[in-house]
Amino acid sequence: MNYCRENYRSRPVSRDLPGNYLHVGLLALFFSIALYLFTLAPTVIWGDSANFALKVKSLDMGYSADSHPLFIVLGKAFSCLPFEPAYSLNLLSALTASATVFLVYLIVFGITQSKISAVVGALALCVSHAFWLHAVMAEVYGLNAAFVAAVVLCLLKWRKNPDRHAPLYAAALLSGLGLTNHRIILVDLIGMTVFVLVTDPKIIRKGRALLSVFFSFLAGSLLLVFIIVQNMLNRPLTVVADTFSAEGYKEAVVKYSPKVLEEMGIYFSYLFYQFPLAGFALGFAGAVALFRKDIKLALLFSLLIIMNGLLLFKLGPSYGHSKYTFYISAYMVFSILIGCGFFSLQNYLEQRRGFAGKLSPAAAFSVIFLPVLLYNVTPTLTKKLNIDLLNARQVPYRDNEKYFLNPSKRGYDGAERYAREAFETASAGSVIIADYTPYTVLRYLQDIKGVRSDVLLVRIMGHGGIVPKILSEHSGKRDIYLADIGIPRSYRVRYLQKKYDIVRQGVLHKVVPKETPAYPAN
Repeated sequence: MNYCRENYRSRPVSRDLPGNYLHVGLLALFFSIALYLFTLAPTVIWGDSANFALKVKSLDMGYSADSHPLFIVLGKAFSCLPFEPAYSLNLLSALTASATVFLVYLIVFGITQSKISAVVGALALCVSHAFWLHAVMAEVYGLNAAFVAAVVLCLLKWRKNPDRHAPLYAAALLSGLGLTNHRIILVDLIGMTVFVLVTDPKIIRKGRALLSVFFSFLAGSLLLVFIIVQNMLNRPLTVVADTFSAEGYKEAVVKYSPKVLEEMGIYFSYLFYQFPLAGFALGFAGAVALFRKDIKLALLFSLLIIMNGLLLFKLGPSYGHSKYTFYISAYMVFSILIGCGFFSLQNYLEQRRGFAGKLSPAAAFSVIFLPVLLYNVTPTLTKKLNIDLLNARQVPYRDNEKYFLNPSKRGYDGAERYAREAFETASAGSVIIADYTPYTVLRYLQDIKGVRSDVLLVRIMGHGGIVPKILSEHSGKRDIYLADIGIPRSYRVRYLQKKYDIVRQGVLHKVVPKETPAYPAN
């Protein structure tokens, strides 16, 4: 496990945690599992999480940038558990996120040979906001981070003996698997490829090894390859290629955004919220220490963070406030740097024995427990100060500050409560028009729990061009409801108000034709 020991001074055993390194790592793993299970969402969650449950039921696996076939396949296996489907998928996210925490522990220990530094790095990730938030609901980002961490671990093992290519093939296989889960891992492959080339420049002349790497990657991505080939049989290749390469996102990446600097500031704000104070400082300290002692490894970690950031800065604010989810793999890398920074801090404090015994535990405590305190205090504080950090839409049974700023979803059933009340309100055979966020939850209750199959659910997208069509087809024949009017453009509220009254009924908004004024006969 010692990948770069020659670059670090050995630490006294008295300054480290007792016990076998693997046993200590398993304790960190069990801690993360326990935390995520305790704060796990008990049922369906808004948006993507509900949509994943629907896709798992039908085994709907696409090849577009927002398709995640590997997660769907794993979700299908987890749906066999004796739980509600949504809870089973939430559990899948918790376990994959916990696996990432364990992998970070192994990476930091391999670099530093310090169990306590490895624990600090791993638990810093465990309690970081975005990572924790997506570990307690059905999401793909914990699994993506797990693949990135696993590839890094393989590359570090290969680095010990570059002539032994098995770990390199394993890294390629895992990268291919990661691609079937989320396309964003392609950005991480840039830094990984550079690391391989600077570690063993002669690799480009080893044709057999390169061919084996390619086929290992192909083997890992076979599921995605199969789906693409299957779709090529009934649609043009150009359409398949454009969809696979993220369609409209390409223009956003190439096009200059005048708000790039603003995005960079937001990025560092996000980073600070993940790892407040001590964690933030130790991460940068770890980066500096690595550049001084192991520049190749520092280059790998820097590229994994920088390439992730550069791509997403270009997308600009128009891609929404949930864009921070794409940064999660970079946060994972930063947690490795936190572990390295803590190790450097301990080495520094060893020279000042009077402070070492006090500052090291204080720093570790701050890295692990300060974020938990911050996430519980921030929602209340922002409300009292009347500060809207989120600018998020209001939906029934969702306290935005608590929902988004505190990762814990223990006991949260607001999405299901909304859907049940909506179906209780809707009349027999009625139509509910809904945008993505409420639609997925309503569809989950209807398709998976068998609630109100008589109600026609219609999803609107973009500017709601389908709304006039639905009204012309069903007005006067069925009662029509809007799931929400929090996004007026999507629901064409101004258009509707010309001919209809929008009457609030429970959590829904009923569309009622305006009465035509009666004119007296001449």
